[in-house]
Amino acid sequence: MRSTLTGLWLMSRPLILPSGALAYAVGAALAYHDHGRLDWGRQTLALGLTMLANLAAHYADEYADADTDALASHTGISGGSGAIAAGLATRSLALRAALVVSAITLGGGLWAVASGALPRASGIILVIGLLGGWAYSVPPLALERRGWGELTNALLGSLLMPLMAYAAEVGAPPARVYLQLAPIVAAALVCIIGVHWADRAADAAVGKRTLAVILGRRVRWLWWGCIALAYGLPVLLAPRLIPGAVAVATVLTLPFGLYAAARATRSESPVPGAATMVAIMLAQIGAYVLRAA
Repeated sequence: MRSTLTGLWLMSRPLILPSGALAYAVGAALAYHDHGRLDWGRQTLALGLTMLANLAAHYADEYADADTDALASHTGISGGSGAIAAGLATRSLALRAALVVSAITLGGGLWAVASGALPRASGIILVIGLLGGWAYSVPPLALERRGWGELTNALLGSLLMPLMAYAAEVGAPPARVYLQLAPIVAAALVCIIGVHWADRAADAAVGKRTLAVILGRRVRWLWWGCIALAYGLPVLLAPRLIPGAVAVATVLTLPFGLYAAARATRSESPVPGAATMVAIMLAQIGAYVLRAA
């Protein structure tokens, strides 16, 4: 039992899981900025369901990526958890955990919408996120093995999660919110490309075609483009769509982005890209909240 619990804990990817809460907080801060309030009961429920969906996706990915994770270096950010390779868990345990957590998430979401605890838009976003998490890793789609993993991951983690927070407060988000979140999606791509670059040798060995495998060192052009979008979009969209204070806060984190750009394809560490994403998210959360206060 202790070994099983250890395996489940490791496969939850405890260093990565909190980033979902951070992405969610971007949407909550944006909703607070727009409407001057947060219903903490709704937000707590929506965040809990979001984190469960994220957890299910992690377990599904551990199941699907057992082959590449057995060859990768495990940093806590890249290479999977290493729990299966270390004999602390099995693929069947990962699959069972993914199915159980998915069922709990779906049941909780249906109850929340049916009871009126959350609006219908939140339920729709939750189901899309849950299905997307499976499609990212598991056949028949297994998008991360077909060159679509980076974009899918960014949309699931840095668009749907903030949208869940926003929808929990006001219902279906307006179209402008999608544009406001575009820099966050670009920042997530900076992180994800860095993670896949670190894993490229193991991925290539098992036929997993991430963009780092497909493009090789040419992926740095895409990497640099995502960094440019993460910092350029807030400036271009300010002040009409993104408040000037949010754009300024984002630009203040530029040293993180410049360092990530300088290390692109020159370092095996996923930390510069991850740090860039976290810095941009924290900057925007702080700016939205302070501007609304």
